[in-house]
Amino acid sequence: MKQLACNECDLLIKIPELVHGYKAICPRCDFVITRFRERFRTKLLALSFSSLVFLALTLMFPFLIFTAQGRERTVYFLQSLKGMGEDTYFIVVLFMIITTIVVPVALMVGISFVVVSSRLSIGLPTSRRILKLIFQLQAWNMAEIFLLGILVSMVKIASLASVEFGWSFVAFVLYIATMAAMRIYMDKYQLWRIVSPTREAR
Repeated sequence: MKQLACNECDLLIKIPELVHGYKAICPRCDFVITRFRERFRTKLLALSFSSLVFLALTLMFPFLIFTAQGRERTVYFLQSLKGMGEDTYFIVVLFMIITTIVVPVALMVGISFVVVSSRLSIGLPTSRRILKLIFQLQAWNMAEIFLLGILVSMVKIASLASVEFGWSFVAFVLYIATMAAMRIYMDKYQLWRIVSPTREAR
């Protein structure tokens, strides 16, 4: 039986072996410490790979298509990022690129490495460092915020032009959905157990 400190109140709790669907809850503050899911590594790997595929498709196809006064304009994903920052500072565009593309890609690649190395029982010291970085970067994954900004902008543009969604927009929505599903399976306790099989979960 392993011990783990609650993230909310720091109470040291003994975590028993759990079966699929069961969770460990802090008796002091009711915080859900861990929720056991079978084959979570396989699902994490599948979701991270799917997210990378959807992101690649997002960058390849038209994102939005505007039609006004008989003229049609096709906008790609990176162009839409640049367009949102045209009236602001370069640092804003850079921030959007980092939080929408760079950080999510780092998370997906990092998770894939951690899962594969744990299955092959290789590179575990490196996996621990990568896993620590993954949990630090999670808060900077803001792709869904960019989608919200796009939808708000479209409400304003709709009165001036006809707007159509390109295949890239659909891929971007699926990219966000798979990333959200991936976060569900990123259980901190279980991930630390697979990279530190002889240590206590941290």
